[in-house]
Amino acid sequence: MEFVRDYNKTAIIYEGRNISYKEMITKAKIFSSQVLIEKEDRVIIYMENRPELLYSFLGVWDKSGTCVCLDSSLSGEELVYYIEDSDSKYIYTSQNNLSNVKKALEAAKKDLKIVVVDDVEDHEITEELVLNSPEPENIALMLYTSGTTGKPKGVMLKFDNILVNIEGLDKYKMFVKEDIVLALLPMHHIFPLLGSGVVPLAKGATIIFLKEMSSQSMVDAFQTYKVTMMIGVPRLWEMLHQKIMEKINAGKATKLIFKLCEKINSISFSRKIFKKVHDNFGGNVRFFVSGGSKLDPRVSRDFLTLGLKVCEGYGMTETAPMISFTPLDEIRPGSAGRILPGIEAKIAEDGEIIARGRNVMKGYYNKPEETAETIDSEGWIHTGDLGEIRDGFLYVTGRKKEMIVLSNGKNINPIEIEQQIMSKTNLIQEIVISEIDSVLTAVIYPNFQKIYDEKVTNIKETLKWGVIDSYNGKAPNYRKILDIRIVQEEMPKTKIGKIRRFMIPDMLKEKETENIHIEEPKYEEYTLLKDYLVKTKNRPVSPSAHIELDLGMDSLDMVELLTYLESNFGVKGAENIILDNPTVEKLAEFVKENRSDEKIEEINWKDYLNKDIEADLPKSNIVTMMGKLLTWLPFKLYFRVQKKRNGKSDIRTSYLCRKSPKSFGCFYI
Repeated sequence: MEFVRDYNKTAIIYEGRNISYKEMITKAKIFSSQVLIEKEDRVIIYMENRPELLYSFLGVWDKSGTCVCLDSSLSGEELVYYIEDSDSKYIYTSQNNLSNVKKALEAAKKDLKIVVVDDVEDHEITEELVLNSPEPENIALMLYTSGTTGKPKGVMLKFDNILVNIEGLDKYKMFVKEDIVLALLPMHHIFPLLGSGVVPLAKGATIIFLKEMSSQSMVDAFQTYKVTMMIGVPRLWEMLHQKIMEKINAGKATKLIFKLCEKINSISFSRKIFKKVHDNFGGNVRFFVSGGSKLDPRVSRDFLTLGLKVCEGYGMTETAPMISFTPLDEIRPGSAGRILPGIEAKIAEDGEIIARGRNVMKGYYNKPEETAETIDSEGWIHTGDLGEIRDGFLYVTGRKKEMIVLSNGKNINPIEIEQQIMSKTNLIQEIVISEIDSVLTAVIYPNFQKIYDEKVTNIKETLKWGVIDSYNGKAPNYRKILDIRIVQEEMPKTKIGKIRRFMIPDMLKEKETENIHIEEPKYEEYTLLKDYLVKTKNRPVSPSAHIELDLGMDSLDMVELLTYLESNFGVKGAENIILDNPTVEKLAEFVKENRSDEKIEEINWKDYLNKDIEADLPKSNIVTMMGKLLTWLPFKLYFRVQKKRNGKSDIRTSYLCRKSPKSFGCFYI
């Protein structure tokens, strides 16, 4: 596989600097020379998204080594397991993560050579500037995925597993050398590693890394570099959809225009009608990609009405990663696309999706029994998901496994978290970790005898601050518990004592303890903040409510909240504003003491919507009728989306974008 066709073409853009393919290959050669890598030596890559991650990755491949890509948010304590389990010889890391590496190596009593990418010095390369690729049967990647056993497993992927994915996308003509790909998701996952890294480079395209995952950085990237493609998880697209549709549904005119575009069903027409939306994405977006979990079909349909294509795929780390993908001209909302060329897939008798072919992993590292449980004797990999195949398109209908797949695409092993929490306290009799109302929730049956003995007067507060907060402090954002539900009876169980997890939501409706009413403050800042939180989370809000735990605010919600505080009260600052003021009342008090009124630039929607619009309509009876109607309805209709704030009108439309692996940002039109 070649990674370059034009040495002078830009391969990576970072911090406003264009890095050519020639420079990228040179750097990869320099990075590979830092250590003596032999065939299938395992090399850990543990750093945030940045050019040096790709230099390290390609450098290891150049020497036919195996890349072990790890989550840069892992703590030093968590890193120990991966160092011990992977039997790696070297580790490439950044200065930001160096202290974690040293702690982990000391705890593991390992002596891996560390390459700090910030300290690698340039030197002359005498060999030919051509990147070598591993042999097809070589183990090129080892990525970790959690399983029902409670311990992450190293998935061994051959280079051929990756090649068949690239070949399949090539037949669908998904990527072209002119593409400019915004890489937002962390590259320790196979989905963004291939989609935002390996495949674009194989096609000679350009990748953009953002140093600061802020809303302004996002806007600048779209506008400056004219991004053509971006990969995201359903959570991102759902939040974007929510904000866009809120504005559209706010006025009769905009609702009518949207309905007309839905009936006409023309991508080119919709792109002209909703040109402003496209302009905010730079005006060059060809398509978006959604993966990690199923996207709401309604979201996909509405994006099509806006003239935006969102392609879905399905797969798993063990299939490197794709089993199916959606061709650009065959988007079917609700479907995960067609089975990729060169791959077999079918629905087993019990409804499970199974697949086999060149994409299936070699196995789990040092875990032959788990491998045999996943891949049967005929080579079929059992996905644990339920589905249907209709007209050649795959539809995922549910999950067999107890593994939680959050709406942001993260995989969570509930048993692992439950064990961690139970080890911290004797106040909990039973605990179930589940995704409830789209947030990770701890359902707790307390040990009432211990609580009585220790004279605990506020059960929920004690567990929240004394136990859950302690766990959250060390957990990556996607594993943080965002809500607590206390129950007064044991969890529903089978006859052999296994908790029936699927019954938990129904149990909560009947048995969850109710919040005690607390008298609320009367000042303006609290009232406005409460109204915002009630609307955002669609749940009751009290002064003592913990913004993260009680309201279920995830990292995307947090960035939205910070943006709201800045837009409406002039309160600026980082996420520590919320960390230092964790309850609704404390945050309202902080806002009251620190607010300042700043005028926000407004956009003249009337001038925009009064512009002439030229659109070639497809010839049909419905279009003729619509044309007459559009002639009768002058395009002087304009959005009157107003939000009164301190006597001013804020008519900006906010769009959410991925901020980092842990948070999101928003930008405006």
